[in-house]
Amino acid sequence: MKLFKGKTFLVFLLTAIGLIAAFIALFLYVASVSMADRTFSWDSKKTATPPGEGSGVPYVTMSVPEEKRWLDFTNHTAAPVGAEYDFTMINEGTGMLEGWTLDMTFNENLLIDSFWNGTYEVNGNTIHFTPDKNADFMKHLEPATFGAVIYSQKDLELVGYTIKGRLPIKVLDLPVFYILIVLGLVWIVAFFSYIVSFARVSRLQKQRERDLLIISQSIMTFTNFIDAKDPYTKGHSVRVAQYSMEIAKRMGFSEDKVQDLYYEALLHDAGKIGIPDAILTKPGKLTNEEYAIIKTHTTIGSEILSNFTTIPDIKDGAHYHHERYDGKGYPSGLKGEEIPLNARIICVADSYDAMSSHRSYRKSYDNEKILEELRDNAMTQFDPEIVPIMISMIEDGFTEKIRAEFGAEADYFGAPVV
Repeated sequence: MKLFKGKTFLVFLLTAIGLIAAFIALFLYVASVSMADRTFSWDSKKTATPPGEGSGVPYVTMSVPEEKRWLDFTNHTAAPVGAEYDFTMINEGTGMLEGWTLDMTFNENLLIDSFWNGTYEVNGNTIHFTPDKNADFMKHLEPATFGAVIYSQKDLELVGYTIKGRLPIKVLDLPVFYILIVLGLVWIVAFFSYIVSFARVSRLQKQRERDLLIISQSIMTFTNFIDAKDPYTKGHSVRVAQYSMEIAKRMGFSEDKVQDLYYEALLHDAGKIGIPDAILTKPGKLTNEEYAIIKTHTTIGSEILSNFTTIPDIKDGAHYHHERYDGKGYPSGLKGEEIPLNARIICVADSYDAMSSHRSYRKSYDNEKILEELRDNAMTQFDPEIVPIMISMIEDGFTEKIRAEFGAEADYFGAPVV
């Protein structure tokens, strides 16, 4: 389908791929950040004051009520100072803290007598704490409490800690997600509009093609009717139109102007519909009166086509194709570039087809004679800039191709083309 071709669709396709890639990258980023372990540390040797409320990161506090301190020289001779230590961890990080563990460093080596809400591993003056399974995740600003009965040589002070855990992020919490959603919606609306517009343009294009076909078929029908008036000019209008179109292409005309010229050339002899058949098909030389009547086909054709406004200036081909470059033509006696360019092109094409075709009053010319006539009449009858193009079409075989495809009049009636 044409819908899926062209630069516009390619832009939509690349944009869609870009949006999909952006969504994939976003979700991969969220997954990688959510699965990565984060570390939050405090060391009293580097920072005297530990993180606290408003710090924006998870932090730990320790408290020992006075009434929960004691000395026990009987059971703990080497470390008689005992106390019940209460720890609280607050999650001030963004989002939920998951799978977290805690390493706490103290000023003295210690022994743990009992503990709650998790498990403890002691290594000298360091405790590695792992919370119970139902407590290893913490919502934002949610506290986790745990504790232990600890013995040491003197009162313990917390001199550092390291919290490790994951801080998963939610894609819905990221502004970029909503930006991508908006861009995606814009893409959907734009693509839908493109489809609707394409469908409308396609309908109009089909209607235009249908209208052009009707115009073309109508013109061809009328042209065939004109050519049928004279057996020796059968196919003449089509060939003149083909020659004119090729000249225009070689002169660099736009596609639309080439097409307009084609129709203009098809109808260049429209006025012959008003010329008596006896004059058109007369085998001998015309009288002055008959020739005067023949010349009126230019103005008759112009009048017939005056209301045909679909194709700009289509009547010019009929009206001016017998004007001469030296100003000695008819019906208006225009000279040089006063003659519309399309009419100058049709004049050369029409003359070539007349010379190369069999007529009731003479046989066709051979190419050598035609080339001689074209060269001799440049600047007098023909535009000197168009003649070389017509000559090149003869020499490269284009004209023979057209004659073979659309026929020469003598071929239709069995007379040889010489």
